[in-house]
Amino acid sequence: MTRLEASGASTSMDTGSWNYESVPPPRVRGIQCCSCRPKPEIRKATSGAPIWDTADLTWWDLQRRRWSTLWLMKSIYYRTKQVDADTAGKEPGDPDYDGPWNDIHDRNAREMREHAEQVKGLFIKAGQVMSSMIGILPDQYTQEFLLLTDHLPVSTINEVFRTIRQDLKRPPRDLFSSFDPEPIASASIAQVHRARLRSTGEVVAVKVQHEGVDRVFLDDVATLSVVASQLAFWAPDLDFTKFVEEWDESLPRELDFHEERRALERAGAVLRKAGNRTIVPRVFQGLVGQHVLVMEFIKADPIMCLQDSGYCAQHGVDKHIVLETLLDAFGIMAFKDGMFHCDPHAGNVRLIIDKNCPGGAAPVLFDWGLFREITDDERICMAKVFHSLANFDVSGFFDILQVLGFHIRPELMSDEFRRELLDRARGVMKDTVNRETTRANVKFEMAEYRERLRRAELEGSNLKGSYSPLFFLEEFPSCIIFFMRMLNILRGLCGAVNAEGMPILQIFSRHAKEALLEGSQKQALASSVRLFAGREPQRSSRRIEEEDLLTDQGNVRQASLEVRIGQMAKSFIAAQRAVGVQVVVIQGGQMICDINAGTLSTTDARPVQTSTHFPLMGATAGLAALATLRALHRLADAQKLALSTEEVLRMPIVQLWPDFSGGSSTLTVADILSHQAGMQSAFPRRFTPKQLDDVASMVQHFEQVSLPCAQETRYNYLLQAFIMSKLGDCITGNDNLLHWLDAELGALGLDIAAPAGRGEEASVCRDVPNLSRISMTEVAEGRVRRKTSAIFGVDCRDHSESNTQTLLESIAKDPLVFDPLQANSTSGALFRGGLSLGASAKGLATLLSSEGLQQNLTAMGALEAADMDPTAVGWMLTGGACLWTRGGLQLLELQGSGRRALIASRQGGYGIVCGFGPCVVHFPSIAAGGVTVAVMVNDVLRGREVVRDLITEVLAGYGYVPAWTAMPMRVLVDAGRLTRSKELEPLLDSVGGLRNIIGGLSMEGGTENAPYTGKRGQARRGSQSGCMAYIGRCCMSLCCCAKYAGKRSMKVPATEHLAR
Repeated sequence: MTRLEASGASTSMDTGSWNYESVPPPRVRGIQCCSCRPKPEIRKATSGAPIWDTADLTWWDLQRRRWSTLWLMKSIYYRTKQVDADTAGKEPGDPDYDGPWNDIHDRNAREMREHAEQVKGLFIKAGQVMSSMIGILPDQYTQEFLLLTDHLPVSTINEVFRTIRQDLKRPPRDLFSSFDPEPIASASIAQVHRARLRSTGEVVAVKVQHEGVDRVFLDDVATLSVVASQLAFWAPDLDFTKFVEEWDESLPRELDFHEERRALERAGAVLRKAGNRTIVPRVFQGLVGQHVLVMEFIKADPIMCLQDSGYCAQHGVDKHIVLETLLDAFGIMAFKDGMFHCDPHAGNVRLIIDKNCPGGAAPVLFDWGLFREITDDERICMAKVFHSLANFDVSGFFDILQVLGFHIRPELMSDEFRRELLDRARGVMKDTVNRETTRANVKFEMAEYRERLRRAELEGSNLKGSYSPLFFLEEFPSCIIFFMRMLNILRGLCGAVNAEGMPILQIFSRHAKEALLEGSQKQALASSVRLFAGREPQRSSRRIEEEDLLTDQGNVRQASLEVRIGQMAKSFIAAQRAVGVQVVVIQGGQMICDINAGTLSTTDARPVQTSTHFPLMGATAGLAALATLRALHRLADAQKLALSTEEVLRMPIVQLWPDFSGGSSTLTVADILSHQAGMQSAFPRRFTPKQLDDVASMVQHFEQVSLPCAQETRYNYLLQAFIMSKLGDCITGNDNLLHWLDAELGALGLDIAAPAGRGEEASVCRDVPNLSRISMTEVAEGRVRRKTSAIFGVDCRDHSESNTQTLLESIAKDPLVFDPLQANSTSGALFRGGLSLGASAKGLATLLSSEGLQQNLTAMGALEAADMDPTAVGWMLTGGACLWTRGGLQLLELQGSGRRALIASRQGGYGIVCGFGPCVVHFPSIAAGGVTVAVMVNDVLRGREVVRDLITEVLAGYGYVPAWTAMPMRVLVDAGRLTRSKELEPLLDSVGGLRNIIGGLSMEGGTENAPYTGKRGQARRGSQSGCMAYIGRCCMSLCCCAKYAGKRSMKVPATEHLAR
């Protein structure tokens, strides 16, 4: 409320009369008739404003206020309902429709504003909030309620002097040499006078509370409590009792100016420390009481001046930059400090012209009576909410809502509802739009709401009729009430000055991310907030000093490799190409490189350690293939399969899983493992996020779908984990994927772990700035999607005769199922299709370098080449390693570099490579005892590039470079087709787009022996030598693919095949 004098106002200060009533007149109490109470004559201030008369209100006066409020609400309701009936069947734009509605809005707005001025109290504050709802409320209301931001009744000078003397225990004449009797501004709780301090001569603003206003406000809250309880009884989905309770709790703080002083000082210090130019008035110590507050006087212009283009041009003000400074200030306060201003309407925000400030002006925040403090736990959780919204992270969004205290009705928690709620939450955070667009959007929302009510009445359901948050929430945290109030007022303020395109979510999410990073480093906070649950305090990252490593003369190769990889990883972190990185190299059974760099995520600043687990993403299926091979080899050795070890992979799958594909399939174990079962086209017609953990329904689907015989190789993304999980159950009787993998591979060094409670885990990161910019187009698309969703009452069953669909069709229907951020989910029977299971690079490298495992694979023929997936989708999802073995591993070709390139030296290996980052590969012949390399990253946007460059650097020490990362011509042609594919577009966008993928994976050529410059041995993008080298590699790969295509029964070991 503390306002600054508007620019151009008089600066003269009349001393006025220092006479005042030392004792207030006796207050009449009890129930009395109106005639029994002496009525003061209606008085006017010198300015003509009515006098604020609340000092001696009786019980009868308070009852009269209450009943007049209820009567006005009843009258407005019935008048509006009558107009609604009279205009039924008519459309906006028709004079017979617009005329009655404009008339009723004019009348209602005027009467509501006059009533607020008459009864004062909380209704003035409500009107101030509604004045900022530009575009949401009709213009008549916002224009009328703007008068409540400044032009309000005032207290008399005698009442002001009396309050000062009672509160500060000194006569006003002793404190001030002059005191302007006319207030600069008046609001619902207090008014502000300009005065001059007698001690220093400084001009100050004196905020003085209206006498008796505390009784008025508390009575208004009691009135609202009655209304809310009745409303909750008759309309349970409109239960506002919690809002009233929050108001009741905050009012005592707002009425105590000691609290406001504390808020002013705290906010000012926080904003100054952050370097934000938003101004908060300075408080004069010793001149603060419960009802009086003396602050510095600042002359400023109304914030509404920003809507005047002439004003902005005259003063050189860029309103968008000024408002960005203001929004930044609220982001800093909310997420960095946990205390924020809750009432930033046009009357409480002013403007100081300052050429040294961004945008040519500095915002000023007044009236800190209504502020909200949230705990550190709430602050961090709110930050996670905004970060999840900005990154379109469905799993993270709902996980943190539960932690924060939101309890959603279980019967509503369908996939459609989750998507709709995320759509609506992002819609609330959309970039600001003009009032016409806002009004049109509100009309669409109301039309949708009425349609839902109509459907609910027809169906006799009370579940789908409302989408009010008060309806679907069983419980919600109180901190959200004033947070959303602040956010909505800021949005309305931007709309009021016609500032379109203000990226509110982008600005707030930036500060939210910084708050999460800071919070993750505070052990006390990390222990108390369930957001960081299960993680133990970690030591600092391993530091690698070159001089220390080189002291061991017997291990020069190890020292040199660790130094190079360590420097490379640090450069990736510094260049923001990676967030967290693990690199482990094992040669001949000895670990010669163990590098850990970066942080657990973009919102968790704790360092990556050797024991840190990274989500395995698509690599889980490869590990499950190894577990299957181990289990089958053990059974064959024990003669429980009536097959030799060499014949196991040719065993029909129905021998292990009798009901697979109706029991009629001729597919073999090798066909399943090498992705030749045609499952990429066997997704259920309705494949939703819920099914990522519904093992039973997916098993039933595979038992019903027709998969009769082997087909062309197509990488079976996501579905392979379900098949492997069921095979593990059929072979060992262990129906838990995590436990089965641990039982089969844990003894070989794999440290497989669940996503929650495993101690130290990294999170998948995908920070795409554009995702935090929410346009009306996205809002409109969400509205169209809801019209065709089951939650809206539409029959969403797929009536197609086929019970399957392709991968691209599944992505087009529900892209969120394939979002890599699903791996961050901390729950689920199959851990989101295996995406969220975790392991470390050390565990993966130890596993694949195991001599026992290698012997098993060789004995079973699991390393024999099968076929190649020639599609761009398969190439992208496998990081280019799309040539498969019969045992479900990927064949990896190497070509010589430097001297080896001259003699056309070629080598090969095998491993598990995921296009989203995780990679573990083994090369048996490039050094004595073989070399195993494992790389783990958690940034899905740039992870494939980082993995490629790190493996390239490791192999360079042995004289080789990877050849599998070069895109073959067949794949390149298919990629050109997919650039026009609308079905694949959502998945591509989630990982940075196809152009980013193609551009980042071996699209350049150059000298392999060039010194390291961030991308080893690569020429400039677009250079002639680079293009020629790339075309040459494509042609070689094409010849290789043509030569070996279709030879699934080839019995040539992988290493010999690649050497040829």
